[in-house]
Amino acid sequence: MLKQSIIELEFALLNPEVRHSASTLDRLIHDDFLEIGATGLGFGKPEILRRLPEENSPKFTVIDIQFRQLSEDIAQLTYRASFKPINALDKRYSLRTSLWKYAVDRWQIIYHQGTPCEPF
Repeated sequence: MLKQSIIELEFALLNPEVRHSASTLDRLIHDDFLEIGATGLGFGKPEILRRLPEENSPKFTVIDIQFRQLSEDIAQLTYRASFKPINALDKRYSLRTSLWKYAVDRWQIIYHQGTPCEPF
């Protein structure tokens, strides 16, 4: 089922092993990818491929996953995520949305936004 496949792909991007593998990230991330981070700044695929493999990845907790198929080749996930950055005292909480696009032979993330929110 498409919903489960997209959720599994999203969870893969939260997995430290995947986040440390530039080749796996390259396969999962669309060339036209755009992320709007918590600071409001935008990042493309090149920045993500340089940054993520070098980061100490936190463990994410995800709740309230919602799936919508917007067209034949576009799917959306929304969810709440919390994580505690390495060497930080407090957890961070965010509302997240991702758009996945079917390109050539696979689904790839093309857009992601994480907006800080109150603890849940």
